[in-house]
Amino acid sequence: MRSRQSNSTNNIERIVSAFSRMQKLPRTLIRFGIYVFLAVYITGTVLVILNNTVIPYDPYFDMVSKEIVKVSFILAAEAVIGSVVLDYVFSHHSS
Repeated sequence: MRSRQSNSTNNIERIVSAFSRMQKLPRTLIRFGIYVFLAVYITGTVLVILNNTVIPYDPYFDMVSKEIVKVSFILAAEAVIGSVVLDYVFSHHSS
């Protein structure tokens, strides 16, 4: 059990150190991508809650609000993956 926990800790430390070595532009893109994710996610979540509680239930509105939540995760993934690729390309290209 102890070796598994230390292995997980080592993996987390490696991930944190890799993100801390990233260039400034990719880190900024990740930060703003997360802000966009949170804004879209919160908007979709509020719409889902409103549709199920306050306003009369509308299946079309329900579908659209749930799709907004799904799209927020896609935006977050694109921001993170794109930033990592951007950092990889620019850091290896300049070497």
